[in-house]
Amino acid sequence: MAGQRVNAEGLTTADRASATAAARLKWTILGIILLMAGALGLKGWEERQSADIATLAAIEADTRAIAARIEGRVEMADAIIRLVAETGASRSAVAGEIPGIDAVLTVGDADQSPAGSRLNEATRAATRLLANNHRFGISSQGDIVIVSKPATGPPIMAIAPSGTWLPARESGRSMSLVLSEGAELGRPSLSMTDGFQRTATACTPLNGSEAVLCESALHPLFTIDDLIHLLIFALLLAAPVLAIVGLMNRLSREETATIIEETRDDEADRIMGLVMRGARAGYWEWAPGASAVYLSEGASELLGTDHAGLIDAQEMLLHVHPEHKARMIETLEKARDIGWIQTSFLTVSQPPRWIEMRGSLSNDPNGQPTLFGGIVLDITERKQSEDRVKAAERRLRAAIEGFVGPFALWDHRKRLLYWNRAFALDFGLQDMLRPGIAHDTVIIARAVAVRSEKQSTEDPRTTLIELQSNRWLKVVERPTPDGGLITVGIDVTENVQNEEALRRQKQNMRKAVLDLERSEGRAGELARRYSEEKSKAEHAAHTKSAFLANMSHELRTPLNAINGFSEILAHELYGPLGDARYKGYAHDILTSGQHLLDMINDILDMAKIEAGKMTINPQPIDPVDPVDAAVRMIRRKAEDKGIEIVLDAQPGLPDLDADHRAIRQMVLNLLSNAIKFTDAGGKITATVEQRGTDIYIGVTDTGIGIPIEDLPRLAKPFEQVSGSRDRNYEGTGLGLALTKSFAEMHGGQLNLSSIEGEGTTVSILLPISGASDLVAAGDSREVA
Repeated sequence: MAGQRVNAEGLTTADRASATAAARLKWTILGIILLMAGALGLKGWEERQSADIATLAAIEADTRAIAARIEGRVEMADAIIRLVAETGASRSAVAGEIPGIDAVLTVGDADQSPAGSRLNEATRAATRLLANNHRFGISSQGDIVIVSKPATGPPIMAIAPSGTWLPARESGRSMSLVLSEGAELGRPSLSMTDGFQRTATACTPLNGSEAVLCESALHPLFTIDDLIHLLIFALLLAAPVLAIVGLMNRLSREETATIIEETRDDEADRIMGLVMRGARAGYWEWAPGASAVYLSEGASELLGTDHAGLIDAQEMLLHVHPEHKARMIETLEKARDIGWIQTSFLTVSQPPRWIEMRGSLSNDPNGQPTLFGGIVLDITERKQSEDRVKAAERRLRAAIEGFVGPFALWDHRKRLLYWNRAFALDFGLQDMLRPGIAHDTVIIARAVAVRSEKQSTEDPRTTLIELQSNRWLKVVERPTPDGGLITVGIDVTENVQNEEALRRQKQNMRKAVLDLERSEGRAGELARRYSEEKSKAEHAAHTKSAFLANMSHELRTPLNAINGFSEILAHELYGPLGDARYKGYAHDILTSGQHLLDMINDILDMAKIEAGKMTINPQPIDPVDPVDAAVRMIRRKAEDKGIEIVLDAQPGLPDLDADHRAIRQMVLNLLSNAIKFTDAGGKITATVEQRGTDIYIGVTDTGIGIPIEDLPRLAKPFEQVSGSRDRNYEGTGLGLALTKSFAEMHGGQLNLSSIEGEGTTVSILLPISGASDLVAAGDSREVA
C-alpha cells in the first residue's frame, strides 16, 4: 500500500476513515428506522383513536335516530289521544288502530286497577309525568306511558310495551329506556369488560320525557382491521429498512437496479392486466380534441376491436350499436365541459355485450387538464338481471290487477308499494292512494267504507270486514321475508250468508228439541192445573180480549182516518187549501194524531205485558247491531234538535241471546227520552260493552237531569218527573216501564243514575246467555 501509513494494528488511515464512515452510516440508518417506527406507532395510535371516535359517533347517531322515531310516534299518539278527547270517539277502538298501543284510558279510570298491576304502575308513572309537566316516560315495569291533558275533561294516558317501540335486539347490541337520573348523560364512552371486549355506550335524552334512550354495543379490543393495520405498519417499516439495506449493497450497481425496477413495472402491468381480465374490465385514455383513443388489451377485447393501443375514435364508434351511437357522441362532447364520463352502450359484437364506460379528466402538475382516463366494464349480466327483474315486476303487476279481491304490498316500514284496482274501489280510496303512504293512514281512511269488522279468534292476522255495500271480505295480512307486509282480501259474502242461515236453522232445531223435552216433563203438571185454571183463564182472557178489541177498534180506527186525511191536507194532494194557516193546522193535527197513536200502542203493549201475552223470540245476535240500528233511526231527530249522538261500542263482543226487535225498541225508548230532555248543543252517548257474563247497554245524555227523589218511581207505568198537570214534555210515561219490562223478560235489569242539571245515564244489563232458557221455562215475571 504505497503512499499510505500503516498503524500498529495494520490498518491504513483510509481504512479507518472508511470504517468510521460505515459506523456513522449504520447509526444514521438505525436512527432513521427508530424515527420511522415512532412515526408509524403514532399514526397507528391516531387511527385507533379515530376508529373509536367513529364507533362512538355511529352509536350516538343511532340512538338519536331511534329517539327521534320514538318522539315522532309519541307525537302521533298524543295527537290521536287529543282527537279522542275532542270527538268523544271510543278509546278502546282507537287504541286498537294505533300500532304498538295496548290501551287508551283516563288516568282516573286507570287508578282503579289493582295495586302492583301493570296498569297501576303505569298510573303512578302518569301521575309523576303530569306533576313534572312531561309528555311521556316509563313505568317501573318498563312500559311506555304517554299522557295528555285535553282542553276539557280529565287527563288521558296511553300504554305501550317498550319492546314494540325499540328495534329488535341484535347480537352484542342492546337498547333500553331508563330514567334520566339513572343514566350517565354526556358524550358516549368506551369501557373495558371481561376478556378482550370493550363496551361502547351512548345515551340520548328524549324531548318532553323523564326518560333517556341508551344503547350499548360490544366492541372487541383488537379487531381484524387493527391486525391488518399493524401488519401494514410492519410492512411499511420493513420496506424502507430493506430498501436502505439494499441501497447500501447496490450503490455500485445502479444500472442493475434500473433494470430490476423496469422489470417490476412490467410485472405490475402484467398483474394489473390479469386483474382487469378477471374482472372483465379494461383501461382507456383520451385527450380532449384528439381523434384517437388509447385502449388496453382488456378494453380492446370488450369492445371487439382488432388491436389494442391507439385506435381512431371513429373506428371505435363502429363497434357501438347504431341505436346508441348518437348518445355516445353526445356524451363525449359533453365530457369536455363537465370533466367526467359515465355511460353505457351495446356493442355490435356477437354475442352483443353491454359495456359501461367511466372516466374523469386528470390534471398535470400545473393544474391544467391533460387527458381523460377511466375503465370500461362488461355489465351484460347485470343488464340481463335488471331486465329479468323488470319482467318479473310487470308479471307481478299483471297478476295483482287480475286478482278480483283487494291486494296491497307494503315495505318493511309499512309504506305502500303496490295495490290493485279492487283495493282502491272496495275501500273507497281512489283519490288518496299513492306510493309511500302509511299503513295506519290507509286503515283510518278505509273506515268510511267499512260497516263493521271482526278479528278472527283463530288467527289474529285475519279480519272479517262488512262493507257499506253489504259485501263481506275476509282480509288476511301476512309478513314477507324482507320484513314487509302483504294484504289480501277475499269476497266471502255468500259464505257469511250461508253460515248465518245455517246458524238460524241450528238454533231453531235446538229450540224445538228443548221445547219438546220440556213439554214432556210439564205435560202432567199442566194437565192437573188445566182444569183448575181453565175457568179463570177463560174469564180473564175474555175480559182482556174484549178490552183490547174495543180499544183497538174504537181508538185506532178513527185515529187512522184522522192521520190519513190530515196527511192529505198537509201535503195538499188535491190542490192548495188557500190560507197557509190551514196547511199548518193540518200538519199539527197529523202530528198530534201520530203521537196519540204511539201512546195507544204503548198502552196496549203494557196491557199485553201485564196480561202475560207479550212474548220475545231470543236468538244469538250481535249486541251492537240493534243498538246501531236504533241510533241510525233516531239520528235525524237528534240532528234536527241540534244534538250530537255517538255510538261507543267495544270491539270483539260475543253474541247475545236476545230478541233483536225488543233490544232495538228498548234503546229507541231510551234515546227518545234523552233527546226529549236534552237541549240543543248537548250530546248523547250510546255505549255497548261486556261486563263479566253480561252485556252493558247504556244511554248517557247531558240534559236537564232528574232529581234524586224522583228516580225510584220513574220506571213505573204512567210516571213522569213533572208531577203537575202543566207538563213541559209530552208522553205517556210508559217508555221506561216498557224498557224495564223487556229487560226483565230477558233476565236482565234496568238502572238509572242522574245528576240534576248535568245529565242522566240509563243502563240495561243483559245476560249473554240464558234468555232462551228463561222463555222456554215460561218464567213470566211480574213487573211493577
